[in-house]
Amino acid sequence: MRIIIGLGIVGLGLLIYSLVECLQTPRHRIRVMPKVAWIAVIVLLPIIGASLWLGFGRVRAPKKGAAASRRPRSPDDDPDFLRQVEIQRRQRQRAEEQRQRDAEARRKERELDARTRDEREKELGDAADAAVSGDSAAQDADPVEPKGGSPSNGRPAGEDAGETHKKSSDDDDDGAAPAPRS
Repeated sequence: MRIIIGLGIVGLGLLIYSLVECLQTPRHRIRVMPKVAWIAVIVLLPIIGASLWLGFGRVRAPKKGAAASRRPRSPDDDPDFLRQVEIQRRQRQRAEEQRQRDAEARRKERELDARTRDEREKELGDAADAAVSGDSAAQDADPVEPKGGSPSNGRPAGEDAGETHKKSSDDDDDGAAPAPRS
């Protein structure tokens, strides 16, 4: 008789413990059946239902040593690692796009400089061609100095690379003859 009373007290304790635990367990931590079905099994089959609940009905809490085992075993399973990899990929992509934009801007600047240099050379060539072809005869007949006092070739007035100029008397203001060149 004492054994039966002892088993009854243990069964009642197990029933109460399993029922309270089932009621307090969140739905996402219950396995196999819904919460209402587990409550019915625990109440209708006191010792067997309580044992089934403790064995199969709940997700067990991890042990202290099991916290490390819950971590992803490979980097591909770790969402934090994957997030970091994605952030790094985006940063590299942005840096590469910026380098390409900078290179394109430098290329366009070089092309613009080359075009302006070509245009300047063409203008100088056209001016030189015009000076050599038809304008040289008109310039020899009536030499005109620019307002700055030096001819267009950049030399001071009266100094042409070894050529001697004869000034006409109407060009001389004082009427004196030009000094001999050395």
